[in-house]
Amino acid sequence: MVIKLENLLQTTHTYYYSSPKRHLEHGNLAKLLEIKSLKLLHNVKAMWISMLSLMKRVFVEYKTLMVHMNNDLNCVMATKTNLEYLCDVEVVIGLMCIMPMLKAIHALIKFVRACNTFVCDFVIVVKLCCAKLYKLYSNPETKYGQ
Repeated sequence: MVIKLENLLQTTHTYYYSSPKRHLEHGNLAKLLEIKSLKLLHNVKAMWISMLSLMKRVFVEYKTLMVHMNNDLNCVMATKTNLEYLCDVEVVIGLMCIMPMLKAIHALIKFVRACNTFVCDFVIVVKLCCAKLYKLYSNPETKYGQ
């Protein structure tokens, strides 16, 4: 599932990055749909937490991406690949399920980078992060655990 998500992020970025015309059409379509058009970001492989901002962008732009890809389906071959990823149920569910985990880990990393972090503070924050992840994914009473 993570590989499919990475592929979605990479192919979507490449699709728009390689063609200023497509990027302009995407922006115009977003205005028409009354959605703020955001530039799709590039995934930095060395920083896997960077996927969070990319996934947020794809999630916000999902409707615009789907409409634009459907319009270009007959014109560009790469559109078919992107559309397959966007329509893949596993990818869409993965997008929604992995984002909260990345947000929790991102908050942990942000805390650790603070200049005045002590070991005892770090241990408490790690426990809170683990509890949040448990609640999101392992607890049978939560929406992601079911």
